[in-house]
Amino acid sequence: MEKIVLSIFSVGFISGILCRIIPSRIKYLKEIISGLVSLLFLSFSILLFKGSPYYITEIFLIDPLSIFISIFISLFTLLVLIYSFSYLENFENSNRYYAYILWTLSSSIGAIFSNNLVLFSVFWGFLAITLYLILSIFGQENAYSAKKTMIIVGGSDSFLIFGICGLIYLTGKYTITDMNIFIASGLEIGIFFSLICASFAKAGCMPFHTWIPEIAENTPSPILAYLPASLDKLLGIYLFSRILLNIFEYSNDLHSGLWFILRLIGSLTIVCAVLMAIVQHNMKKLLSYHAISQVGYMVLGIASTNPAGIIGGLFHMLNNSIYKSLLFFGAGNVEKKTKEVELEKLGGLSRFMPITFITFLIGSLSISGVPPFNGFFSKYLIYQGLFEGAKTGDFSWNIWIICGMIGSALTLASFLKIVHSVFLGHIKEYKEKIEEVGFLMLLPVIVLSLLCILFGFGFLYPVKIFENSIGIFIEKGYDYLLPTLTLIFISLIFGLIIFLIFLPSRKRTVSTFIGGEKKLKEMEMSGTEFYKTIEKQPFLTKMYEGAKKKIFDLYEDGKRIVFYLGEGIRATHTGVLPTYLTWILIGCIVLFVLFIKF
Repeated sequence: MEKIVLSIFSVGFISGILCRIIPSRIKYLKEIISGLVSLLFLSFSILLFKGSPYYITEIFLIDPLSIFISIFISLFTLLVLIYSFSYLENFENSNRYYAYILWTLSSSIGAIFSNNLVLFSVFWGFLAITLYLILSIFGQENAYSAKKTMIIVGGSDSFLIFGICGLIYLTGKYTITDMNIFIASGLEIGIFFSLICASFAKAGCMPFHTWIPEIAENTPSPILAYLPASLDKLLGIYLFSRILLNIFEYSNDLHSGLWFILRLIGSLTIVCAVLMAIVQHNMKKLLSYHAISQVGYMVLGIASTNPAGIIGGLFHMLNNSIYKSLLFFGAGNVEKKTKEVELEKLGGLSRFMPITFITFLIGSLSISGVPPFNGFFSKYLIYQGLFEGAKTGDFSWNIWIICGMIGSALTLASFLKIVHSVFLGHIKEYKEKIEEVGFLMLLPVIVLSLLCILFGFGFLYPVKIFENSIGIFIEKGYDYLLPTLTLIFISLIFGLIIFLIFLPSRKRTVSTFIGGEKKLKEMEMSGTEFYKTIEKQPFLTKMYEGAKKKIFDLYEDGKRIVFYLGEGIRATHTGVLPTYLTWILIGCIVLFVLFIKF
């Protein structure tokens, strides 16, 4: 098995090198190679899933969880490549693009299949490099965001290395499956949060989230669908789940405070990110903040320490990757045809792009947690886990539940905004004739929208896989599900009946009555105006002003600290010899005191 796995990895890396050296002017060869390699990885993962589910050695950790995630990493890669064949048809750096995608695929599969911590860190570090390389090939306007991403995500690797060194120091072992550490000292707490920082930076959880909206504006949609939307969520939450479920042992008496901090971060991520999303006017930037907000649900669910919440968090990890990729692909379809992503300049596209509209609507309903789509069921399990935690009498669980509900309500509100602004409302004047995109760009959105439906009606299938993967089973997670769904569908049917009863038999179309005046173009209201009053709320106004100044940006805060430290050090370099002699004298006195003491 090891030889087969190594051979597959080798094929991925060598094929990437081959794509890199093929000139961009040679058509289709790079596309064929990358497509076949991604199909090979997908077939290999499916064969592992159907065959022997466990293969655990000192090097590899091939269990149901890693295999199941590898299937979707390979599937998302294949869909992104198919989409890119048309979207980036004339891209001048296509040879580099396909090479970096294949290296990312190989490194991702290598990371989740690694049981050896050192090998895992190598693959994980290589992913930061490929992320930077992919972002940097899309022009000079992407240089700043690529650098920022590299510093945040790549810089978090130092936390990962520190954590891994600490694990090896504590246990003397190098494999994930040989851990199970009981946190009882400050060193263990430091190691725990070091590893958590690495997973949060990859997944885009606060406060390591700012690289995602930074890259949203200038990065092509297929990359947004591949990296922050799907791949990085799967990898980051995979590491987070391994930390909480495999590497460290949980005790409700001693460790509740640590898990409280995780639930607090998850709740803040949900609410703060969705508040930022609802006021955005850029389509891709709005979706990027939702990619951050949904991570909060995953963290909240897995950190609930409740079977329903843990399974719900893992299931939401998968569901989010599906519908978030779908939404970014839909945004890419709109951008491809209209050359616009600003909501004020879009409208009425549903009649011109019906398939894109329907699939985008499915993704919007899924992320908003509307049944019977997949997002509802994973959120339901997370809420069930939170309700179970609330039974302990700890008031904080009520806060987590409220934060989750606020996030769900505002998510639905913001997608009403984006669907209305882009696909409904008034038809805008476009530079070119608008029509539906081609088959290669429609196929990924159709596949992903079908998965949203299938994992909704058939939610028990992935749930059972996650249960068997981690050995945690839900006993009472479905008690209230059937009555809840029954009430929802009765309400929908009742509403439809009322609508049909009062639907007039005859109807006529008239223009909007505005006091007898002629309707002018400037009278049209954009969907972006719906929630503008939110920005004017006293507390939120200060928050939004701070966000615009990037005072909540970890990267910008770090730059400010370095700048002030640099200015302080520079002030000591006066060029006056007596000043330098004074510093030397002070240093000698300090050293003398230390030597006397020890």
